[in-house]
Amino acid sequence: MKGSYVLILKVKKDVNCNIGRLGKTLFKKGFYAYVGSAMNGLERRVSRHLSSNKRLHWHIDYLLKCSNVEEVFYKESEKKEECT
Repeated sequence: MKGSYVLILKVKKDVNCNIGRLGKTLFKKGFYAYVGSAMNGLERRVSRHLSSNKRLHWHIDYLLKCSNVEEVFYKESEKKEECT
């Protein structure tokens, strides 16, 4: 399945999170939305984000160590739509 997805993240308290090469970044307590696309396996990409045992590769991987996924929304599509 190809498409786009949104992860709704909850940061329970203000936290300085190490975001790879970006370094420490302050995330205030609250909710955040991460929008991405997966043109070669939507289910696999979302499952990877939800897994706690993974190599840290994308910036979102680092943020997921400092937050909880509260909800996932997705849309099947043949084109990338995360920036539309």
